[in-house]
Amino acid sequence: MAKIFINTLHLSALMMFLLFISSGLPKVNGQPGPCLAELGEPEPPFICRGLLSARTCNGRCKLRNIRHTGICKPEDNALHCHCYEPCT
Repeated sequence: MAKIFINTLHLSALMMFLLFISSGLPKVNGQPGPCLAELGEPEPPFICRGLLSARTCNGRCKLRNIRHTGICKPEDNALHCHCYEPCT
């Protein structure tokens, strides 16, 4: 009976530790969401049009570096593709 209680206590402590770590890590950095640093437009520049343009923009930026992200942003009355990299 005591052995079951001790095993349950260890499991509970482990679960509390994992919960604490998983919920506390984003708060350590003080950032509400992902941080992205703008790199500019891909070469050649890409104007986002249609339903698949966001996916195409993201793919063009990933050609530079797999960690880069492409986002269509309004610029000069059109949506232009801009590449971003995660902040370190």
